[in-house]
Amino acid sequence: MRILFIIHAFPPGSSGGTETYTREIATALAATPGNRVAVLTREADAGRPQYCVRREELDGIEIFRINNTFEACGSFEETYTNPALLNIAADVIGGYDPDVVHIQHLTCLSAGLPRQLAAMHLPVVMTLHDYWMMCHRGQLFDLDGRRCAGPYDEGCDRCLPAVSAAGTLSWRAGHAIRSLSVPGLADAVRLVMRAADAAAPAASTRASSLARLECMQEAASHIDLFLAPSQTIADHFQRFGVTPSRIRRRSQGVDLTRFQPAEPARSSFLRIGFAGAFLPTKAPHILLEAVKLLPPGSVTVDLVGETTSYHGEDTYRDVLAPLLASPFVRRVGPAPHDRMPDLLSEIDVLVVPSIWIENAPIVIQEAFAIGIPVVASDLGGMAEAVTHGRNGLLFEAGNPQALAAQLRRLLEESGLLAQLRAGVAPPRSLEDDVGELSAIYEELSRAGTKPLRPSESELEEVVVDRPAAVSVRTGVTAVILNYNTADDTWLAVRSLQTSFAPPDRIVIVDNGSSDRSADRLRQMLPDLTIVETGRNLGFPGGCNVGIREALEGGAERVLLVNSDAVLAPDAIGILLAASKAHATAGILGPALLSRSEPGRLESAGISYSMVTGRMLHRDAGRHVSAVPDGLRDVDAVSGCVMLLTRAVLEQVGLFREDYFYSFEDLDLCLRARSAGFRSCCVPAGRAYHQGHSSIGRRSARRLYFATRNHLKVAGEANGSGGVAGLARGGWIVGLNAAYAVTSADAPLIPGLAAVIRGAWHHVRGRYGPD
Repeated sequence: MRILFIIHAFPPGSSGGTETYTREIATALAATPGNRVAVLTREADAGRPQYCVRREELDGIEIFRINNTFEACGSFEETYTNPALLNIAADVIGGYDPDVVHIQHLTCLSAGLPRQLAAMHLPVVMTLHDYWMMCHRGQLFDLDGRRCAGPYDEGCDRCLPAVSAAGTLSWRAGHAIRSLSVPGLADAVRLVMRAADAAAPAASTRASSLARLECMQEAASHIDLFLAPSQTIADHFQRFGVTPSRIRRRSQGVDLTRFQPAEPARSSFLRIGFAGAFLPTKAPHILLEAVKLLPPGSVTVDLVGETTSYHGEDTYRDVLAPLLASPFVRRVGPAPHDRMPDLLSEIDVLVVPSIWIENAPIVIQEAFAIGIPVVASDLGGMAEAVTHGRNGLLFEAGNPQALAAQLRRLLEESGLLAQLRAGVAPPRSLEDDVGELSAIYEELSRAGTKPLRPSESELEEVVVDRPAAVSVRTGVTAVILNYNTADDTWLAVRSLQTSFAPPDRIVIVDNGSSDRSADRLRQMLPDLTIVETGRNLGFPGGCNVGIREALEGGAERVLLVNSDAVLAPDAIGILLAASKAHATAGILGPALLSRSEPGRLESAGISYSMVTGRMLHRDAGRHVSAVPDGLRDVDAVSGCVMLLTRAVLEQVGLFREDYFYSFEDLDLCLRARSAGFRSCCVPAGRAYHQGHSSIGRRSARRLYFATRNHLKVAGEANGSGGVAGLARGGWIVGLNAAYAVTSADAPLIPGLAAVIRGAWHHVRGRYGPD
């Protein structure tokens, strides 16, 4: 069986309870004959491109890490939906082709994944580790340090201003400023951020709260089965709207081969342990304040963990610092999970003083596996695991005096510690846990034996307000031009292959790459047609090679896709449906969105002025939600993603190869219009574009080609003679020179030189490569 785990973080980069548990069950499942296991997760590496995918292997597990630093996040909605990451994740999932998907956590990924998985007809099980689906902070714990009942009664107004539109922008600015490490500046930034948060209108925060709640309830509707490690979390999610029949109560297992009961060591004092992140919700301060109430020298406290920021706040560090200096504290620091058996065997009792409604802390089960009793807050899953007076003691959450009273009992009541230790029963074994999970996967897989692709009626249900789905055969051949971008090309191919309406054929044209891209692509994509040009023919020349190959193969339509673009799963079907519905639409393109800022439009079609010769990408910089989905006539669409009918290619011709780079798409669209064909943008279709992968964003050659080819297309479309032609040419040269002077993406002196050279080469009639 092919099993895919989806989780927000994964070892070795993260060692929380959820991540550690997932690694253990994934490793055990991978070691079972007949299984293949993969993990889709997120990492945050500021030194790597946003949304790039890194593949590695660990303990027989394939791991796909998508880089997401949130640097592109521009709204609260994008913190939990993230359409660009969703589409890249869909490509990975489609390439792995799992039999069952087990979601552990979706934070830092996208809440759209369950819907996507349902559209792919994959059975989905999800373990409930916390309350993130109903609470954006994950722990039902508000900004004022109190537990809350969730968004049902009060909404999230007490917390949501911190992630309002103003709050998001202030957080991004604050994050950048804090990274400068200027003394005192962090506090000032925090005050500014809070002022911006407070200024957010209550109505807008309530609307954002309800929108998130509806999004998460919709996501939950696509989960086949929820696994609840505690009755506490099961009850919360039933109130959230999940029917009891879709929630299965089950405890998680511990590797009992590593966590084995140890004989208690004799000591003249009580040895207390705490293991976890030093966060206000984990409340190590409650433990330390309680111990200060006990007789001096009677207790030691081993702290395993370290202080970390909590939702960007570091104020808890200041609260904890004087307590950490207490003489009874022994700071172990962060420890790898492999050391936990040894660390737990060195204490007499584990204290779990959390003040949030914990679900089922793994550390409690691990303490029981060693034979150690637990003193815990009388709250949630902690109170379910610990039976007061049998295997541990409970105290009122958040009350240091109540905790001190229970610890004093361990000091003063002879035999109590031994009695509690004798009452500890071994927890569920990891082996038993994995065996039951395997049975669950088999059960879901048998129940979900449906075709991989959705039917037409099902696709209409999944893709709301989109054109009807198309038949399995599309008549489309996709052409991808590769130039030293094998990894990007692979990602573009995967987005096509996992589309709801995939192209019948994919042709990769290697345009004279110098890095052996063609060889790598043949290894990665052995079933595709790869044509090598032998030298760099430029964008139009390379595309023409692929277009001719497609037409000779009988393609009814040709889809051109840049190597640095990925398509949404429904994009091809949407473009194709629009093409079939509008016979005169010879060239169609989707809305182009930025891969680094997926809510921001790069282009919803191109406007061209026959008077001035100015070319503009329509709606560039606007949020995608501001553009209606309906078909729109435009002067041109970007060659980044372009669907061309066979008729337009046969009657108008292919790209003019003397453009070499840029403006060949505008030229073709203008020629098509002269022949009676429309160019249309279909904003309901989405493609995500990285941009300038082959030539480089700061290359002066971009300005050379932009100036020369802009003058060329204006001269051919409008005429270059007379006063009007001279004025138009001067305007175009001036626009490019202004860009060289003002844009951070253009080198000043080389850029101006490139503009002058481009204009001179146009005057001389010199085109083609630079």
